[in-house]
Amino acid sequence: MSLKQQGNKYILANTCSGIPTFKHIETNEILHGQVGPYQEAIHLYVNQSNILNAVSEEFVVYDLGMGCGAQLIAMYQSFLKNQNIKKLTVVSFDLEKEGLIALQENIHLFSYVNEFMELLPLCLSQNNFVHKLQDGRIFEWNFIEGDFCKTILEPKGTYPLADVVCYDFFSPASHPHLWTYQIFSNLNLHLSHNAKMITYSSATCIRAIMFASGLYVGFGPLSGKKSKSTMATKLFHDLEEPLSLEWKKTFLRSEAKFSLAEKEENKEKIVNLIDNHSQWSYF
Repeated sequence: MSLKQQGNKYILANTCSGIPTFKHIETNEILHGQVGPYQEAIHLYVNQSNILNAVSEEFVVYDLGMGCGAQLIAMYQSFLKNQNIKKLTVVSFDLEKEGLIALQENIHLFSYVNEFMELLPLCLSQNNFVHKLQDGRIFEWNFIEGDFCKTILEPKGTYPLADVVCYDFFSPASHPHLWTYQIFSNLNLHLSHNAKMITYSSATCIRAIMFASGLYVGFGPLSGKKSKSTMATKLFHDLEEPLSLEWKKTFLRSEAKFSLAEKEENKEKIVNLIDNHSQWSYF
């Protein structure tokens, strides 16, 4: 039975610095293993998303790999702080809600849940709801249950277009099927015209499929003690530290150009798309 069929089960764990978090039983991966779930959600996803400074009245976040809800909760708390946003929609994708169940069972260890306390039971009992704040602003949550390889195949318009994507699935090493050219090309259809995609991964093959799917790609901040994370955008000028021509040379020399699950017929296409990408015209 595959990991996708078994689903996700979690147990309580600690980061290397002693912060409570969870471990995924099947892969033995510790979630947010360096700095803890909330700290990583703020540093990597919230700060890079610019949600705290957004001026648009509506803001849509895709929470890919919801897990134990750190990105979901951090985005909600950021929405509470930024009153320019009249409506925040978070669309969470995962196989099921085992991570939220684990969070609920150990909630006394995670003080960052406090402002989300009344909404967590709704997340557990419903797949979508609308919550109206006292100031009239609206938070909407939609949970898309199932295999992301299939749910992202839905046609454009099925989900609200994403302004920010938090791509936080398990690592390309353990779940390579979630990190392929086809997945990112399908996801690109559901992005707004100025969307940002953020992931903790620094893998060459992941940056490659972001390029190949039509995005501009750059470095993000350090993820814990790891290498720099990755930011991909629809607009080149939204990158603070774009990958340069040197990266393309590195990619061409690399023996790890492609996800372990990449289809053979897509490999030459990925190389050609990267070689002719418009990002290189800026250097």
